Amino acid sequence: MREKDVTIDLSYLQDLASDNKDFMVEMIDVFLLQTPNYLAVLEEGVVSKNFKTIADASHKIKPTLTFMGVASAKETITEMESWARKEENYEGILNDFNSLKEVFKTIYVKLEEKKSEFLAND
Repeated sequence: MREKDVTIDLSYLQDLASDNKDFMVEMIDVFLLQTPNYLAVLEEGVVSKNFKTIADASHKIKPTLTFMGVASAKETITEMESWARKEENYEGILNDFNSLKEVFKTIYVKLEEKKSEFLAND
């Protein structure tokens, strides 16, 4: 997965929020605030080759990607979690993580843009 391939589909969040723009902005803010912390824990796990930490952090990130409609990143993080739970394919985990770090930068930018759109249309 490359950062240019990142697509954000907020339809799940819109359904959940019944199109309440304030709620959607709040959920985007929570994502933007919490996800970097989860990624930092994931990075600690990857650097230390701690499969349990990798699996647990991946598991925490997964639902946030569902809410924000980033299916491609969710697939990658699910793959990482699966490998970590089986304690296998560290190289694959490392490659996926390095890719995800760049992808998340794009996700953050796109979500900030969506948030601005919601606030402008209030």
